[in-house]
Amino acid sequence: MNGDDVMTGAAWRELCDRLGALGDRILGDDFPSSPRDRAEGFRHLANQVACWLTYAVGHTDARHPLLFRHNDLVYRWGGPNVDQNARRAVISGDGTYRVSGRMGACEEFVLQVKAGEMHTGDARICAETSASRLGLGPGDAFEIVLSAHEHPGNWVAIDADANLVHVRDYYFDWRPEEPATFAIERLDTQGEPKVAPTPAAVAAMLEEALRQVEGSIVYWNEYQAGIRAEQTTNAFGTPAFVAEGVQDIRYSHAFVALPAGHALVATVDPRDADLWDVQLYSRGWYESLDFPNRVTSLNHRQARHDGDGRIRVVACADDPGVPNWLDTEGRDEVMATMRWWRAPATPSVTTKVVALTELRDHLPPDTPVVDADMRARQRRARAMHVARRCRT
Repeated sequence: MNGDDVMTGAAWRELCDRLGALGDRILGDDFPSSPRDRAEGFRHLANQVACWLTYAVGHTDARHPLLFRHNDLVYRWGGPNVDQNARRAVISGDGTYRVSGRMGACEEFVLQVKAGEMHTGDARICAETSASRLGLGPGDAFEIVLSAHEHPGNWVAIDADANLVHVRDYYFDWRPEEPATFAIERLDTQGEPKVAPTPAAVAAMLEEALRQVEGSIVYWNEYQAGIRAEQTTNAFGTPAFVAEGVQDIRYSHAFVALPAGHALVATVDPRDADLWDVQLYSRGWYESLDFPNRVTSLNHRQARHDGDGRIRVVACADDPGVPNWLDTEGRDEVMATMRWWRAPATPSVTTKVVALTELRDHLPPDTPVVDADMRARQRRARAMHVARRCRT
């Protein structure tokens, strides 16, 4: 697209045509096709259009940066970690930026400077830091300067081709407390008036939105399919680092597809890493499940530890009345992801599929009963936390 295309209306027609083609694309045999999947698929496509148009129109001016929150209760894609909020802003390699705020109840954040991103096929992590590396904890105020040249205090280097800052703030206790706040400023252009949008600038915005939507819809479905083709169902792959992900985290995935009346029992040794979590996602669209209102995720703080120090997670459709249940929402198949932070060696996880009638035979004898009232309280506590964390 170019400025002339905006002037003639051709750019808008191209936008509509390419989005229409994506509606046809998700009807392909490589995308899930049940009535539920189709409904979720077109909702996901609409969500991605809303997400990336909002981003492109309002958050891609590197001279006047603005943080865009995503992978929250509205915009979801790419298997987001539900223990976090996420924000991004476009930056320029020749700028000087300040990210500041207050930790609130946040226990950790990771700030990355990137060139590109996974679903557009050009991702590279240029630099990464974290609250813990900076000596920050809940309630602390902070300032971090991002620039090509070193600054006193907290400083992160920007490469010449860097174009994105990405911040993830993490919450592990899931208490209904105030989340972190973040602001970004470009110090070397602060107070400079914005220029009026030109046809060329609008063309670039529309092209960027299309690039993001087209990349996200296809990439993440193929990402899941590629992993699934190499793994046995109901078993986690070997935990490994992902070059484009958080550099301190090893990731492992399983595709959980269970016969009726059965559960997957996954056993984890939490001593393998300081922080650990397991979360469930939809197939094809790679969205987090209904994590505020169902127990579709657990982390190292939330999970019950058995007497031998291990954690046994039980994934199935119906509540089995035990701790550490992950609710698959009755789906035929879900993707499960485990993350291990700062693991000194490759963590291990074992799995087995068992009949629900025999589940307790595969759990320690002292495994308590979780009744309906206890589960309802657990769900309410999750909803209260998420409402506060994802507040406007």
